Amino acid sequence: MKQHIGVRLGQRLACALVGVACLMPSLRAQASDQDKVEAGNMAMGPLVMANVPATRPAIAPAMTTLAPPEAALFDMGAAAARYRAFVGEARRLTSLRALSRENVEGALIMTARLSATELSEGAAAYGVMAAAAYPPFAASLQTARDLLGPDVVVERLTQDPDGFLRQIAGARQAALIGSGVMADSLAALDRAGHYLGEAAYGVQKEAWSQQEIDPQMLLAAYRAAATSPVSLAALTSTDMPEQAADTPLPSRLIVAAAFHALGEDGRATRLIARPAGRMCMTRAQLNVRQCLAASRYPYEHVFCLARHSFEESASCLHDTMR
Repeated sequence: MKQHIGVRLGQRLACALVGVACLMPSLRAQASDQDKVEAGNMAMGPLVMANVPATRPAIAPAMTTLAPPEAALFDMGAAAARYRAFVGEARRLTSLRALSRENVEGALIMTARLSATELSEGAAAYGVMAAAAYPPFAASLQTARDLLGPDVVVERLTQDPDGFLRQIAGARQAALIGSGVMADSLAALDRAGHYLGEAAYGVQKEAWSQQEIDPQMLLAAYRAAATSPVSLAALTSTDMPEQAADTPLPSRLIVAAAFHALGEDGRATRLIARPAGRMCMTRAQLNVRQCLAASRYPYEHVFCLARHSFEESASCLHDTMR
């Protein structure tokens, strides 16, 4: 009986081994096919740089479930418009042939309205939007999105942004344009600070600068302006200038530009936002108020405008771009 049972067990074990042996070629074939698919996916990246024909065979869309877009921390177009208006006020002041009490007080009120804590985010958004507006860069990103799918593009920009952007046509030039636009705008703020700093001494010889003004009255007007709403048309890609620099935008900002060009502003704003920038702008605003509270004459107001409204704010914004 024991021999009989042993023979039956041996027969069953042999059959099982034969079954496994029969399955192995099929499993190896499946693994080989999977390796080919993965190798093909890895080879898709360089295709972004290729010239895509005007018409190409339709590709069946992958059956994927897209993750919901992240909510933006702020409106990039509105923030950039606010920053551009602030820079515009700096350019206007430096173009004046002479200062007066009216245009000094007007500049204080205007900069109070525009220099909110979010101005640092607006400055970075301005450079990012200029980079994203570069046509070859935007077109290449859209091609990558069409070929690889939005989820794959977002994943690659998140996991290996530098490696992915090296395969995107126009990425380097877009980074240079964003940097150039920012450098030009920050230079305008620096010029305004220098011009007004010199003027604070030069205007002391003029009668209007020696007329005493109640500091509390001007301070109240400044505080009211700082909390008043600003109505500006949001900037779009067609509003952005194109001026290249010698050095590109920092990596995080050109990645933000890529996300913005793809309509992923939630991801773009998270790369732009820096708490330190907001804190710096808050200090600058506080210092303007303290300066005005200690001032009685218009030439002192010119100094407040130069030192804090422009010089200190510009320093905050320079730090934002690093």
